[in-house]
Amino acid sequence: MYKKRIIGFILMIIILIGLYAWKTKISAPIIRAGGNVAVTQQVFDNSVHLYDAEHLSEKCNLNSPMACAVETAVKCTLNPDLTMCADAKLPKFIFMTDDALGRPSHMSFQIAKIKPINNELVEIHTDGTCDGNWFGLCNGRIIYVLVPSGDAWRVKDIYAIEI
Repeated sequence: MYKKRIIGFILMIIILIGLYAWKTKISAPIIRAGGNVAVTQQVFDNSVHLYDAEHLSEKCNLNSPMACAVETAVKCTLNPDLTMCADAKLPKFIFMTDDALGRPSHMSFQIAKIKPINNELVEIHTDGTCDGNWFGLCNGRIIYVLVPSGDAWRVKDIYAIEI
């Protein structure tokens, strides 16, 4: 009787260890098989990036495809009529044109943390400032949710949290 219980207990421990190892393996950042996009714990630039709606360029000068995706969302928030915004597949609210929304004309962001959720989803935590309200999504801790898009990244969603 005790032998069956001991064997069952040992098998349960082995199964739990196997499940833990499997979970640890699949949640580690890996390179996607279909492209060159990788979720890595990379060192990011600690500088503040400033943008003005009157002086926006279509080119990204940041050193990371993830940071460029955030920059694209910021530029399209400032001026949704830029040609790069049409193909960026950004959240629809960025393109709303009601004056009561308080679209900013100046924005800045500084990357605070890169948080990989899995190899298909990354959160970029930023500290941002702006001269408008814009749904409360430009002052304070703003989180940009990124997903792979070909060989680059795109912003799928934006939300804010209190810190």
